[in-house]
Amino acid sequence: MSLSSASPRVLLVTGGLLSVRDKSLVQVLRRQAAAVRASSGAWLDVQVKLLGLEEMLVLGKHRRSLAFRRAPYRGAVERFFDRSLDLDSPELTEVVLLTALAQEGLEASVTTFAEIASDDALRDELLRAHDVVFASSTLLRDLSELDPLLRMLKRPHNRVVVGGALAGILHHEWPGHPCLDVLAVGYGEMLVPSLAAWMRSGFRELVPPPEGRVIEKNGNLVLYGGVPSTKDLDFLPTPDWSLAERAHGRRFRMVHYESVRGCPYRCGFCNYPFLFDDTKFRTKSADRIADDWQRYADAGAEYISCLDSLFTMPKRRLVSLCEKLIDRKVGLKWLCYARSDDLADRDTVELMKAAGCVEVQIGIESGDQGQLDHMNKRNTVEKNARALRNCREVGITTAVTVILGYPGETEGSLLNTLAFLKDSPPDFYYPAPFNARVEYVPILQPESRVHYGIELANDGRSSQPYWRHATMCCSEVGAWYRRFNRELMQERVALHAGLFYDGILTFDPRDREALLDFQADALARDRVFSQVFVPIHRWARRRLEDDVARQLGPRRAAPRPRALHVLA
Repeated sequence: MSLSSASPRVLLVTGGLLSVRDKSLVQVLRRQAAAVRASSGAWLDVQVKLLGLEEMLVLGKHRRSLAFRRAPYRGAVERFFDRSLDLDSPELTEVVLLTALAQEGLEASVTTFAEIASDDALRDELLRAHDVVFASSTLLRDLSELDPLLRMLKRPHNRVVVGGALAGILHHEWPGHPCLDVLAVGYGEMLVPSLAAWMRSGFRELVPPPEGRVIEKNGNLVLYGGVPSTKDLDFLPTPDWSLAERAHGRRFRMVHYESVRGCPYRCGFCNYPFLFDDTKFRTKSADRIADDWQRYADAGAEYISCLDSLFTMPKRRLVSLCEKLIDRKVGLKWLCYARSDDLADRDTVELMKAAGCVEVQIGIESGDQGQLDHMNKRNTVEKNARALRNCREVGITTAVTVILGYPGETEGSLLNTLAFLKDSPPDFYYPAPFNARVEYVPILQPESRVHYGIELANDGRSSQPYWRHATMCCSEVGAWYRRFNRELMQERVALHAGLFYDGILTFDPRDREALLDFQADALARDRVFSQVFVPIHRWARRRLEDDVARQLGPRRAAPRPRALHVLA
């Protein structure tokens, strides 16, 4: 974009450390190595990534084989991956910031961390041409990833501002950084006017929003946007995707959308209720959502990806929205995050399907009722099963998350979860080790730590900090992670979402059996990687065990946990 010489020149940088657009393996490994060097404890993360790499290589090798070319499932596999190629849209953060800056009369150029990290000439050109960098931390996991990116962005002439989800996590214990000028915490829509005025003042005066504040913390300014005076989010401007299309020079078939902030539940592991320095659950109305979606549909969008932590609440709003989408014949396909107890109602699922819903992502988390109680999920195994059954029968794709090793986890609870998935199979599943990165979530509060015997090694510089509790240690999770994947893939239970992520949105249920055959056949035919990776996995586990022992010391005895419900 061209900028007038009188205006501050702004560069928006979004994305994560790695990207599906990366073309150079060397560059990817360099960036990953830099993050590992900056991490205070990388071996749990390394172990999980090696496990994922093995599975990815196994499937990739099979797709290049003669057996695949002759297989009856070849057509379904190729259709699945071909359909996903043109649904790559920029982050919603980018569009929100472009919209907010436009309202301030400012334009911006856009790029991603992965793009400028891989192209030295592009990075130097962009940073030389802009006065201010707005860097989104939403897809960054910890300070070990943020640190090298900040050093890459800083130049003597520019100012660097970091906002987004990670900023909302790190501000509590912000250690300071020589390459940062402002850490921005809160709603981007409420922060940009203050930042625009700061830029126009020649960076001399940073005045917070009416409900916000500015503090100095370890050499950096921390700007807080404050919280809205109402729980109604209809006052927020509609993100203008035409600005992103102009910046990228192309149209987008898929639009990301957000209609809530926060969450009314207090699951023990989740930080969504506390993002944006806010603790209230705030929502847009059904009328506002329907108007926005109609606008996007009229502009050519085909899909809406709802990024809300919980789109199906409040139920009255969901029902009203679905009825409006049907009455207006909006015609969009959409996906959302949902609780299974909302989907246990068959009528609700049928209404969502009629309104265009094609996929729901459900936090199943565990197939063991005791673990659900430990998590304060306020849900049941039976409702999880009913939700998956309803979605399968109605024709909505399901992608579920499962947490391995949450405090209270035992071999028995993990086997119960594995059995649950086999009895109530989703279409796709995401396995993930328990993550202790965000220390202000309920399960990591002092009372819970004592109750579950939780020990942590977390200084904000590890995306997977080491942990152990009365019934499990993080060094045990890798073996369970591999067992879950192997059994669910080999027994044709569900598709590994990490391996099929790009095509989930356009998944055709009629291809499900063929894709399961492909996944199982790839593992059955592998005679190379399963042997090559055995010593690699053993090496990574030994390194993890040694590092855990070094950081956490001798294991202390702790009582066997019972359910604890006073975590909110």
